[in-house]
Amino acid sequence: MTEERLFAAEVGPDRVVRTVRQINEDISAAIERSFPGTVWVRGEVQRLPADAARRTHIYFELHETGGSGAAEYQISTSLMGWDRQRFGLGRYLDGTDPDFQIANQMEVCLECKVDFYAKFGKMSLKVVGVDKNFALGRLEARRREILAFLKENDLLEKNARLEFPELPLRVGLITSPGSAAERDFMTGLEASGWGFRVTLQGAKMQGEQTQPEVIKALKKLGAAGMDVVVITRGGGSRADLSWFDQRDLAVAIAECPVPVISAIGHEVDTSIADLVAHQACKTPTAAAEFLVEIVDEASARLENAAERLFEVATELLESSRDRIDVTDRLVRAAEGVRLRARVRYQSAAGRLQDRVSRRLVSGRNTLAELRSRLGAAVVQRTSTAREKQVSLAGRLVREARRPIAVQNARLTSLAAQARLLDPETLLARGYTITLDGKGRVITRSAGIAAGDTLDTRFADGQVRSLVQAGPKDSKPKSKDGKGGGKKDKPQADTGQESLFR
Repeated sequence: MTEERLFAAEVGPDRVVRTVRQINEDISAAIERSFPGTVWVRGEVQRLPADAARRTHIYFELHETGGSGAAEYQISTSLMGWDRQRFGLGRYLDGTDPDFQIANQMEVCLECKVDFYAKFGKMSLKVVGVDKNFALGRLEARRREILAFLKENDLLEKNARLEFPELPLRVGLITSPGSAAERDFMTGLEASGWGFRVTLQGAKMQGEQTQPEVIKALKKLGAAGMDVVVITRGGGSRADLSWFDQRDLAVAIAECPVPVISAIGHEVDTSIADLVAHQACKTPTAAAEFLVEIVDEASARLENAAERLFEVATELLESSRDRIDVTDRLVRAAEGVRLRARVRYQSAAGRLQDRVSRRLVSGRNTLAELRSRLGAAVVQRTSTAREKQVSLAGRLVREARRPIAVQNARLTSLAAQARLLDPETLLARGYTITLDGKGRVITRSAGIAAGDTLDTRFADGQVRSLVQAGPKDSKPKSKDGKGGGKKDKPQADTGQESLFR
């Protein structure tokens, strides 16, 4: 049986089996029938490559966000190179459109062709058109919501209410390092000749990292003791500059502890960051000129104050010339008063010196008398104290010896008693000590049994005995073998007689 007939027999005559290719081609045909033309699709751009402007074919996704804030639906989307050229869509990627540029997290409305690639079984949207007015309208609606929030929470003018320093020479700069905005701003400050000290905090000025990086830089510079903080970047489309319309960034600018100067975009652009900042300048160069002008005004005020001070001093000198004659007479009169005062002073000084000398002589005599009396008193007190000390020492020795003698007699009596109670003394007097097998002293015959081993200590040695019969194991026998009569003494196995006491 051939392979085709075997397969037909297995599936049965009523079952239709298609190949993967047939299924995919049927799906493709169905999609073409359902979507014969283009459709407009609204969604949020995600996974757009950072170098999309330089790529020939661009692949990304459109998401639809649910109430939870997460993407509940998504679809693959592409912008092919030939469609990009045919429909002029490159300007929405490379920033050449003055109003709009596609970016991640942006809600857009795109004209697409629904495509199903049969070989891979993959469906996607191919972009052929862009409704930039839709995206700009969404940006404007979000912008109005943020402005209402800032106004409701009294944040729009919070930073503007801070007092601007008279000499803003310590400047914190937030921009992209090495950018044209940094060069323009620094050139403007350096050309002024004033001693500005600039601390640069680099941050992204476009894209998803703009808000967190600028907020971090604001907090760091605000805590570093800057006089002002400048946020600046060059121009761009309205979509580019929309990164400075975010709510958290606006709140961070409003709550910055030092005045913030914004210089974002072109002359016609006004971001939310500009509205909440203390001062909004249109370009980086304009921000530098603003700071230079503040310092110039402070310098001018200082020069005016110096000139006014010179004028006042000159007027005082001229008015003082008219008083010189009066001053001369006052000087001569003062000299006469000074001479008379000197004479009175010298006379009073002589009298004071005599009085002090007499008091010093009287004081010396009194001091000598007191010193003599004090010496005699010290000698007398010392002698009395020494005699008392000798008497107390004698009593102390006698009192100390008395308890020692009593304790010595008691110690002698106890030593005598200890000698009398010493076992060696008892052994020397003819007594013995009997120990059981465990080394314990035996004081009674009760508890001794036949077979026990006993050690008997004498003054000149020790004898070991084996008990053949205990006191309770046998009774005395008469001469005829019956009980009664005197008790026999127990015998040790050594043949020696042992006396139990």
